[in-house]
Amino acid sequence: MNYSTRYREAQVLVSADGEVTTLEDRRFDWRERKEKTMRLGDLYDKAGYPDYAARARDCATFLQFNVYQSGERRLRTANFCKLRLCPMCIGRRARRSAWKLSQVLDQVEREHQAKFIFLTLTVENVPGEQLGNTLGQLAQAWQRFLDQRQIKRTVKGWFRAIEITRGDGIRKADKGYHPHIHAILAVDPDYFSRSSRQAGKYLNQADLIDRWQKALRVDYKPSVQIATTKGKRKGGGVESASLAAAKEASKYPIKDEEYIDPALPEDRAIEIIRDYTEALRRRRLTAFGGWMKDAARALDAEDLEDGDLVHTEEDVVRTDLLVMVEHYGWHFGAGDFILSNREINPLDVK
Repeated sequence: MNYSTRYREAQVLVSADGEVTTLEDRRFDWRERKEKTMRLGDLYDKAGYPDYAARARDCATFLQFNVYQSGERRLRTANFCKLRLCPMCIGRRARRSAWKLSQVLDQVEREHQAKFIFLTLTVENVPGEQLGNTLGQLAQAWQRFLDQRQIKRTVKGWFRAIEITRGDGIRKADKGYHPHIHAILAVDPDYFSRSSRQAGKYLNQADLIDRWQKALRVDYKPSVQIATTKGKRKGGGVESASLAAAKEASKYPIKDEEYIDPALPEDRAIEIIRDYTEALRRRRLTAFGGWMKDAARALDAEDLEDGDLVHTEEDVVRTDLLVMVEHYGWHFGAGDFILSNREINPLDVK
């Protein structure tokens, strides 16, 4: 693919008053994320990945939006680079993953009246040179965990995602990397009943710590957190438990603040870029199983790491309400997305 377009300034549509229009979208922080991708491009260059640098700089340099009668704007097409560390693509991927995963949870709940448990499984921090191997070991340990008799009997479906953070926080780079698993477990509707506890199907934290330690094959007690999924109050309403759980579990494996941070020394940022790039190469960090795999397959949601980054949520706007298509281009000199063209829907002309 040719990424030479990064050197071409976007066209600018100037109004009769000599003003230009910049992109405003309360649903997504386009400009901030694009600025971060430009910074990522510089770091990739200095880390020795020139092809990735070119792709990052070229990411989302043109955007097309459908504009509807209500004034709502929905993304129509864009040129995304789909790099694992790209802040623009991380943001789009997280929105799509949360939407798709919440659909999966809703379907499993409808079909099986399932209850859901949110589970976090950890491992000790590791240095950068061990990160790739540790990710592989985590995936293997997860499978050994699922193969245990009681887990098989209790868990009817699952979603698993591996997330990586640095140390205990963004300022503690000397504490290595902290890969861990976020999982959503689907269980029978009577899971929380007394009969379930008496039958030994109920999973308590102490037992889960022992089981995860056995699966990890380590000589220390790993940290394990378990909670039920609950709805959250948001914007004057209540966010469904499935959507709240989906947003938490489907967060992208890497946060761009881990390496794009003004307070982080550049040499350390470059080192982190190298560590993440090599560790994540050709690795799948999300997976489904059981009831949730069946639902994901039916909903075309099995692949949350690649796929369409344009349509990141359900499009409920009727196409016959389309007023126009707006074209925005990233203007390198202005450092912003600027309107370059408007195409009026001929069927909407009064």
